[in-house]
Amino acid sequence: MKLHHVGYTVADIRVSAKRFALLGYQPGEVLYDEGLSVELCYLTKEGSAVIELVHQLQAGSLEAELLRAGGVMPYHLGYEAEAFDEACSELDAQGYKRLFNPVPVGVLDGKLICYFHHPDIGYIELIEKA
Repeated sequence: MKLHHVGYTVADIRVSAKRFALLGYQPGEVLYDEGLSVELCYLTKEGSAVIELVHQLQAGSLEAELLRAGGVMPYHLGYEAEAFDEACSELDAQGYKRLFNPVPVGVLDGKLICYFHHPDIGYIELIEKA
C-alpha cells in the first residue's frame, strides 16, 4: 500500500480549496459522485501529500457526523493498493473494522474503494490501483 492522500471532511469544497490555495495547493476540478452522494476535490502541491476534500451530501454519513462534531478536519488517510482484495483481507486480519464492502467510484473511473477503522489508527481508505 502506498499513501495516496489525506482526506478532509469539509462543509464547502470551494471555500476550503481557496484556503488551501493560500498555502500553495492547486485545486483540481470538483467531482460529484452520484453513487456515493459526495463531492470530491483533489489538491496538489509539489513535494507535499495530495489533499482530498470531501463534502458528503448524506446527512447521516460518517463525514457529516464528524463535520457536525468537530468542524472541518482531516479524518482519513487514503492508500492505493495494487492487490486490492489482498490488502482488504490483510486489514481485516489485523483487526480493522470494515465500514462497508468495496464499492466502485464513478468519478475515479470505477476504481474500488473500501473504508476501515481501527481504534489505534483511525480511518483508512483503500483505493484500487489501476
